[in-house]
Parts: sequence; C-alpha cells; structure tokens
Amino acid sequence: MGDEIKSALEIALEKAAKIGKASKEELRKEKLEKEGRRLAARFLQEKDFNLLKAIAAISPEDKPVVLRAAVDTLVRNIVFPRDELALSDIEKALKGLEVIFIDFPQVKELTAEIKKLLTLYLQQQKQLFEQFKIQFKSQMGEIEEALKQQYGQSVKIEPEMLPQFQEEWGKVKGQLEAQYKRQLDYFKDLFYKMLP
Repeated sequence: MGDEIKSALEIALEKAAKIGKASKEELRKEKLEKEGRRLAARFLQEKDFNLLKAIAAISPEDKPVVLRAAVDTLVRNIVFPRDELALSDIEKALKGLEVIFIDFPQVKELTAEIKKLLTLYLQQQKQLFEQFKIQFKSQMGEIEEALKQQYGQSVKIEPEMLPQFQEEWGKVKGQLEAQYKRQLDYFKDLFYKMLP
C-alpha cells in the first residue's frame, strides 16, 4: 500500500510540475473554459441571470472556447430524470442551450424532441415500475404466508424495501435507459455540431 501512496504522490507532483510549465495559451484557454462553466452554472442556479447578455459581453476571439465549455456544462445536465422535478431541472438546461444557439431556428425543435424523449422515458419508467412492483408482490405472497404461519399473524412486506427488489429494479431500469441512451446521445451531439 505504501507504494500506491507514493505513486499517487509522484503523479500529483508530476501534475504540479506541468501546471508550472503550462503555456500562457493553455492557461488562457483554461480560464476561458472555467468562465464558460461558470456562466452555465449561474444560468442553472440563478433565476434572473441573463445568459444572452453575458454571452454578448464575451469578445469574439474568446467566444468559441467559452461557449463550448458552457454547452458542455448544460449538456451534462441533460440526463434521464428520476421524476417530474428532475425533468424541470433538465428543462432549464435546455433553455440555456436555446439561448446559446438563438441564431439556429432548429434549436427549439431539438430541445422539444429531447424533452419529448425524456418525458416518454419517465412515463415508461413509471409504468414499468408499477408492473414490476405488481409482479414482485405476487411473489411476495408466498413469503408473507410463510411468515404468517411462522409468527401466527399477518405480516405485510413492502417490496420496494427489499434489497432484492432494488437490485432487480436496477437491472430493469438500466435496460430501459440503454434503449433511450443512443437517441439521447445523438441529440446531445447535435449541439456540438452547431458550435462555431
């Protein structure tokens, strides 16, 4: 284990040495990327933040790097939603992308398609969850009957609380995400193609 720690320390020292040797251009690019991520984060967190105005204030030569970082941040926030609340957070990221690509008339169609895909995913996930729960509950009947005979009284088990349920549901949910992932990745990639 001592060797692993030493190796990690050596790696950290190498990175620190590289930072000291970074060219002015690399440092400038890193600063611009940080600015792009910061703008996107402010848009996502602050209700009244004017992203369009902030983008307009960026110099034309810096804009491509800043926009790419902002797009990166917003696109990373487009994920499979757990519920309607998560979907509203994703909608905020989509609005940010609409602001960045305001000059592209087809961007609203693209964001609408993404929202439709994620809404469909959410509906199908809920439906599958209910079906899975019913199916799992039918198997639980035997366990509840055995517990009733063992303890002499009815025992009600909520399937969602069982580790086996969570594990099996995780597999089903993973298969559902895999079905939608390729389409979502395709849509996300289109934003990068619109960048200058």
